[in-house]
Amino acid sequence: MVGDRFFRHIYSACWDPEVRLREMDRDGVDMQVMSATPVLFAYERPVEHALDCARLFNDAALELCSRGKGTLKALCQVPLQDTDAACKELSRCMRAGHLGVQIGNHVQDKNLDDPGVMTFLQHCADEGAAVLVHPWEMFGRERMPKYMMPWTVGMPAETQLSVVAMILSGAFDRLPDTLRICFAHGGGSFAFLLGRLENAWHHHPVARGESEHPPSYYLNRFYADSAVFDQRSLQFLVGTMGADRVMLGSDYPFPLGEERVGSLIRQSNLSLEVKAKLLGGNAARFLGIEDAQEAGDPKPGSAAGAPLLAPEAGKLTYSSYLKVPELLDLQQPQSVPPHHDELLFILVHQTYELWFKELLHDLDAVVANLQKAGAAPQSHDEVYEAARLLRRCTEITRVLVEQFTILETMLPTHFLAFRGLLEPASGFQSEQFREIEFLCGLKDEKMLRYHRPTAEAYASLKRRLEEPSLRDVFFRALQAMGKLAPAGEGATDRERFEARARAVHELYKDEHHHRDWIDVCERLTEFDELIVSWRLRHIQLVERIIGIRMGTGGSTGASYLKLTLDKKFFPELWEARTLLTE
Repeated sequence: MVGDRFFRHIYSACWDPEVRLREMDRDGVDMQVMSATPVLFAYERPVEHALDCARLFNDAALELCSRGKGTLKALCQVPLQDTDAACKELSRCMRAGHLGVQIGNHVQDKNLDDPGVMTFLQHCADEGAAVLVHPWEMFGRERMPKYMMPWTVGMPAETQLSVVAMILSGAFDRLPDTLRICFAHGGGSFAFLLGRLENAWHHHPVARGESEHPPSYYLNRFYADSAVFDQRSLQFLVGTMGADRVMLGSDYPFPLGEERVGSLIRQSNLSLEVKAKLLGGNAARFLGIEDAQEAGDPKPGSAAGAPLLAPEAGKLTYSSYLKVPELLDLQQPQSVPPHHDELLFILVHQTYELWFKELLHDLDAVVANLQKAGAAPQSHDEVYEAARLLRRCTEITRVLVEQFTILETMLPTHFLAFRGLLEPASGFQSEQFREIEFLCGLKDEKMLRYHRPTAEAYASLKRRLEEPSLRDVFFRALQAMGKLAPAGEGATDRERFEARARAVHELYKDEHHHRDWIDVCERLTEFDELIVSWRLRHIQLVERIIGIRMGTGGSTGASYLKLTLDKKFFPELWEARTLLTE
């Protein structure tokens, strides 16, 4: 209440440590650092009143923490409108057991670069006190009277103003780098507008203020918390600030806080190592907790206490070599709660992509060896190596065909339970499979448009479209051997096709001299055959699981896939068999 007026609904977690401890256990939180709500700062009151208020809540916080069995810690508050009083209260609180201080992002019209506030921040560095900056008393309220816009618009802007003021005023240049300071709510809008700030600094001298370096230089001088409530925002924040400068923030236990503390980080695509930093490691460093035991023993199985499986210094382990923790963290179901079979669906398709990567790796080597064979027709080593790698490609493709058997263990109803969440994603969009088609010679420029939204994939496919395919390189090598005459200027596609088929036919007729090349032909044909088998099994699986429905990517599903069955990478090799006589 404010006087007799309702202000905000809160519940007993604000004052009952037992409620906090139960909810910490529920969320897997090992240690919680609390601070008073900013509306209690009392910066606008006489210093005597603000100091009394600070002492009251600072002592109450420590009393509440004492009932937390070592898992509750606190940040104090100070009467920041009076530098001397603020410094004295901070020192008292640090001796009493507080880990640092929470301050507002401004004192009336004074930003954090105000000389008095700077003196206080210097004192915090000397005392080893962590500083959490929280926005409050947002500007522009007269233009934001409705819809909670002071909280959703004003708060991020207030924090942006605080960070920029400290950078451009030269405050970070003057303050020691031992100052540990964190800006709440992901640093407000700072990370997302850093590019604009940086651009102004480089192109307009007046925008440089008194800072010695560009704004991005100071990213290692402060922290931000993770309270951004969106996966893309969290990824961007960590990408901008760095994995060592973001820590878990929740706004617990208020309505705008995270409903399940830590869930945003735990459910992200960040690596386990980065998650461990955000969930605990960075906060321990920010708070000056050197002994991990002081932060409370991590609960068995909790994310913050999970082992990173890192090797000893200078030594490699199975897990670190294969990036096992990161690998096992790459499965992110869309269904909530996750449907049991969605993990299988993700794993099988991720496995496809890993094998596609190996196929591209090996097929590129086959192309390179056949190019060398064409340059030196008398050499047999490169032909042998091409055949050896092609045998590996056939065995990999055989495994890919068999994986459909695993997917067929799903009931149609189980797949349909989460299928609607996959739109518009589709196997039709597999960039690597399309690369394999282009690399082998099955090129279709029209397919590029489906991959235009992904610039990197589009560039890779365009390169594959323009460079010689495996099919091209194979027949150029036969040309270099004298088995295939160059096509005449006016030759039709059919005439070129028949000439190539006859060249393969000639190899088979002279088996005694061309066993190595015939082996290459057999491996290419087998690979082609297995790709067709893969397409057929794909069709059968789709019909078995979803019938004749449209695909999630907008294709006609099984009907579209049937049109691909006649596609072959090396049709001349098949035609040559028709030419052979008894």
